[in-house]
Amino acid sequence: MKRHLFIFTLLLLSFTAIGQDILTKLSGETMTGDVQLLSNSDGMPYAIVKNGKDKETVKLFDIQNISMPEFGLIKPMKIGEQYRFALLVSEDYLSVYKYSSSNRMDDFGMIALQKFGGSAFDLPGIMGFRKLMADYLSDCKEVSDKIEEKEFKRGDIDQIVADYNGCIALKNSIQQETVSYYKATAPKISETKGALLLDFEKLLKASKQVEEKDVVSEMFSDLSSKIKKGEKVPEYLINAIKDAIKNDQKLVELMNKIIE
Repeated sequence: MKRHLFIFTLLLLSFTAIGQDILTKLSGETMTGDVQLLSNSDGMPYAIVKNGKDKETVKLFDIQNISMPEFGLIKPMKIGEQYRFALLVSEDYLSVYKYSSSNRMDDFGMIALQKFGGSAFDLPGIMGFRKLMADYLSDCKEVSDKIEEKEFKRGDIDQIVADYNGCIALKNSIQQETVSYYKATAPKISETKGALLLDFEKLLKASKQVEEKDVVSEMFSDLSSKIKKGEKVPEYLINAIKDAIKNDQKLVELMNKIIE
């Protein structure tokens, strides 16, 4: 009976924890309980975490994110000139957030957009929407043009975000294919040249006439890499290696064959 009671207590605690809010600090520390989102008289947001009789105030700049079952994932964010608690709606190249413009930090009625790695952009109102949004999304001409031509309006924000993300994904895919193509078609060195490079490395390791072999090996590695990529090897690099191996005639002969 006691065993069953113990298991029931564990399950009850687990379900209770699942329903709680979780605040994660920048330090990595997590706090569970009832999280309240507030702001002080200057409009700076902060959070209070209540857990039973315990209560702790957490400053905005100490917060990484807050998970609230009632809403979702919330992050501190600078929107315009003010800091807000922003609710993540969707995350992609162009992410969508909702935030509050009132003293109630959990009144997520306003929309902000954020490009990957960029700052937040407050969704413009009806007045000025067309120009501001077309400029903001100008890196995708197809979407920007539809906004300019009034094919997309403010009420189409979901479709605008979806089309923009699709556009950027396609651009990145094409760029990746281009990079892969040029890597695949990079000039290949002959088997003879490759054998000479390998022989030089082996002889260099065994040489007793060359001092500071680690330095020479690093310089030769740079030279070898440039040759394999079909790049021009700078004269200063060739001369530096030649000077370092001048006391080893076999290495000198190999070097002359490699660069001829």
